[in-house]
Amino acid sequence: MSTTARVLVVVSATDRIPLREGGEEPTGTYLGELTEPTDAMLEAGFELRFATPGGKVPTIDKTSYSLTYWNLSRAKLNAAKRSYKRLLELGLANPIPLEEIAHDRERLAEFDAMFVPGGHAPMVDLLHRDPFVDDSLNEDFAALVQFFHEAGRTTGLICHAPAALAAAPRIGGRWIYDGYRMTCIKTVVDRMLADMPLVRRFQGHIKEYPTELLVAAGAKIEQTKLPAGKKVVVNRELITGQDPYSAKAMGKAFVDKVLRAVREPAPVQAN
Repeated sequence: MSTTARVLVVVSATDRIPLREGGEEPTGTYLGELTEPTDAMLEAGFELRFATPGGKVPTIDKTSYSLTYWNLSRAKLNAAKRSYKRLLELGLANPIPLEEIAHDRERLAEFDAMFVPGGHAPMVDLLHRDPFVDDSLNEDFAALVQFFHEAGRTTGLICHAPAALAAAPRIGGRWIYDGYRMTCIKTVVDRMLADMPLVRRFQGHIKEYPTELLVAAGAKIEQTKLPAGKKVVVNRELITGQDPYSAKAMGKAFVDKVLRAVREPAPVQAN
């Protein structure tokens, strides 16, 4: 392990999501869920590399520009936009194809940790191969998380991104994250985006909800009582954040966990 932590940042590359009723809606990665954690990583001196399905440049979900997510501060939003520009310059504009690196254990061994930002996008091309075609899971993402799990290396996901862990393999009939404590976006929030006129975003419902997916797989979900709020759960090598309001706290917790792991490497996971 090097003294400077190296983090593989895996970002969805999709810009649309299919709906249960048919049709599709625009989507993407949430700005703050990408920039606030990576701001903390860069401030700590971490080296970041980026990977996306197909090596495509990610799309930022325009909804995440709402000042609601920035304490009504345009200055904070503009700072996040500058952070995103910096990430593009650091390599996000030319990411590694996910399918190229996911099965290359030698290259993956160079990284101390992995981070996946949210937005609805990870449920499209990280959880699935192509949900516009069928429900097949993304075996590339599955191989990626399996490597970090077995190596006991920090794996961080936020908001809808933890749902992509449902693609992870089952060994001996048991999901590799069975019994793990984790958090993710609350189902009530996604339902509000489809059913409540004042906050409606989608003209229909998404096909799957992260909480239900993860519980069915074997996770123990912890969430705030209110629909949204700051919540970060750390369990073994896994660290998850509930929603955009958790991004800053998750960034700090992720950095602290990675630094501890680099100084005192965790034992390899047994399945």
